[in-house]
Amino acid sequence: MTPLILTGAIFFTLALIFYSIGIWNDYYHKKLKQWHLAMFGLGVITDTIGTLCMYLHVGHLIFTAHSISGFLGLFLMIFHFFWAFIAIRNNDIELQKTFHRFSILVWAFWMISYISGLYLGVSGLAG
Repeated sequence: MTPLILTGAIFFTLALIFYSIGIWNDYYHKKLKQWHLAMFGLGVITDTIGTLCMYLHVGHLIFTAHSISGFLGLFLMIFHFFWAFIAIRNNDIELQKTFHRFSILVWAFWMISYISGLYLGVSGLAG
């Protein structure tokens, strides 16, 4: 495993931890809080760094089912972060109600990419 892949894997796992803590705590309590927004932001940042490491390792964009789901997952995470920001800033209760359901879908979609990347890494196909 190259240093870039190892670094990327670490950052993807950090993204999993941050994002999961924010998603599931918000979903369980049904109350979006500022610290959830911080967890979502840390998830986006760490996922972006992991994606950058993988890009640097490969040296160019490739379009596989895994990479496409990863890019879509990252874009959904960014959209999700801004939705949370607007819902908190405006204290919009209705926006927060739909946000909780959308959060689980974004998390589940992102997990597809995480798990497929884990599979590719373990099977040796990523390096």
